[in-house]
Amino acid sequence: MPSVQQPELFKNGIGLSLVGAVIIGGAVAAWCCLGHHFWTALKGPTEVTLADIAKLENPNQLPSTWVKVRFDKAAKSEVVMEEVRSGVSSIDEEYLIFQAGERWMIAAVPPNFKGNELSGQIWHNNASLAREAWAAVGEDLHEIHKGKLFPFEFDASDDYGTNWKSFAGVMGFLALCGGFLGCLGLTGVFRSFRAPSLADYGLSEEGDSGPKADLNEAMSRYFRNSDR
Repeated sequence: MPSVQQPELFKNGIGLSLVGAVIIGGAVAAWCCLGHHFWTALKGPTEVTLADIAKLENPNQLPSTWVKVRFDKAAKSEVVMEEVRSGVSSIDEEYLIFQAGERWMIAAVPPNFKGNELSGQIWHNNASLAREAWAAVGEDLHEIHKGKLFPFEFDASDDYGTNWKSFAGVMGFLALCGGFLGCLGLTGVFRSFRAPSLADYGLSEEGDSGPKADLNEAMSRYFRNSDR
């Protein structure tokens, strides 16, 4: 059975292979969980009506995760989401509520939103910052909706299609990086079973008159000079 001749190279190769495997595994896991959004992004949004939304008890009842709807009655909130970059504050999201049946739905929209058509995903973002925003909007416009709010929101603040196509590109890039690192690691593992040679360091053995002899002569000169 062959034995490891270069333990350090073997160790580094195994480590690099594991890093590549973890990156690939993470990309695959993310794709398995969220990859369906990419295929939806390729198809485009599905148009639904206010009557369809009025009957919703769960966003999973919708025909697609990317929908668009035209609303008739809406009210804009004074609540906004601000983002600070390099000390400069700018509005990242604005909020409104629109009526569907007897209930009202909170919608996050881009700054300076105009019109009466929303395009995005209906879901409930349970992140702490999002929960604070929903609560603030609900309190701000309580006189209008009177507590009759849907338990989920319409996220129209970003372009659904662009976001999920970009996600697919990032996952593909990560998988390629993981594969590249894995190949480098495996190459190191295979090489570790060979005795080290000058070729591994870009040198060649050509006898006394070749590069090896030149290297030896240069080193000899260096040590002679250092003794002076």
